[in-house]
Amino acid sequence: MRLIKLFLFLLILGPSCWAQVNIQNYTPSILLDRGEFEIKSFQNLYTQTKSFGNSAFEKVKIPSGRQTYFTSINQVTFGLNDRINFGWDVWIKNVNYADPNLNPRTGISATGPRIKVNPFKNLGRFSIQSSFLLPIASDLEAPLVDQGGPFPFLEFDRNLWLTQLFYDLPLNDQFQLFFQQAFWYSLVKRSFRQNNFWQTQSSVFLSYFPSNRWTLYGMTEYFPTHYDDQEQKFKAFNKYFVQSGLGAKYQLILNTLELELLYTNFWAGSTAEGAGHTFNLGIRYIHQ
Repeated sequence: MRLIKLFLFLLILGPSCWAQVNIQNYTPSILLDRGEFEIKSFQNLYTQTKSFGNSAFEKVKIPSGRQTYFTSINQVTFGLNDRINFGWDVWIKNVNYADPNLNPRTGISATGPRIKVNPFKNLGRFSIQSSFLLPIASDLEAPLVDQGGPFPFLEFDRNLWLTQLFYDLPLNDQFQLFFQQAFWYSLVKRSFRQNNFWQTQSSVFLSYFPSNRWTLYGMTEYFPTHYDDQEQKFKAFNKYFVQSGLGAKYQLILNTLELELLYTNFWAGSTAEGAGHTFNLGIRYIHQ
């Protein structure tokens, strides 16, 4: 009789009070456990009609008109255990300019393996992720006249070694800070840059959890490139941009399926960097 009462009590309260952990806890810093897997698809639409001028906040119109870049980042991740995860990425890009002399282009700009580790057992909310991504499309920066071009610039023509450091800092039951420090090392192929180059990406997110289904957050990101295109050599913090935005996540199926929306604005940058906006849609499925 007691077992029947316990079963009815759990049934009334629903799955959220069973053994599952709310997927709000699965930020990029948290690893999946053995047998768990995650499928995530994140769509990023960046559009601009202006670029930054001679000062960090000056915006000037682009003579050729609107430029739009679409990026689809698709990832699958598996939990070997709660200290090691591995996965695979496929990045698809599309570019479309208002310039009638340039044709739209779509290609697989990067694909490759990814590994995430928790190096310190006593720091469960710190992890390191490393990916090695190779393009499938060829001549990403070239007009490709023999293939229906000329096309606009699609992506840096490179193999990419991307290393990311993630850390969560819970403030209380409803607020949490998330930090990312990423290192992008590009091994150039047929590029206008003659040497390999570094980019670094520093991001901070403040999340608010009004319920066990909703996450609201704000973010800011600083993204410099440490390379001088004119002198073709390393130069620390030679170019950069800053973007900030607001986002929300909602669990369509509690602890299983999540939808994310994010808007960002590029509000500061070095000369000729894009001064546009992004509109983002993400969907994530976690099997626990």
